[in-house]
Amino acid sequence: MDAIVLAGGIPQPDEPLYAYSNGDSKALIDVAGKPMIQWVLDALGDSQRVGNVIVIGLSPKSGVTCKKPVYFLSNQGRMLANIVTGVNKALELDKKTKYVLVVSSDIPALKPEMVDWLVDTCME
Repeated sequence: MDAIVLAGGIPQPDEPLYAYSNGDSKALIDVAGKPMIQWVLDALGDSQRVGNVIVIGLSPKSGVTCKKPVYFLSNQGRMLANIVTGVNKALELDKKTKYVLVVSSDIPALKPEMVDWLVDTCME
């Protein structure tokens, strides 16, 4: 199953996280020594159920990595448009795709076992 990671949110000056984002994506805010999204990508990379990872809202220049094949797509401006763009990429990678996992970039406590449990439970 491919995972679509939503990373397009940029905090505005009136939001609490703005001071930590330096005007960049919330996904890149440092949490315990690495960008918040990197924790998510590490969990997806170690998951037994995830094949490809599609990151929406960041570019390869962000410096984040994943053990699984990772594809970066630009932010489409709205969450639903970002999800649709990710689904279209998943279908481009494999026309037989029936399911995708949509993941937020701001869950640094995510673990590979949690990802696998969720996929397995949803597929029952």
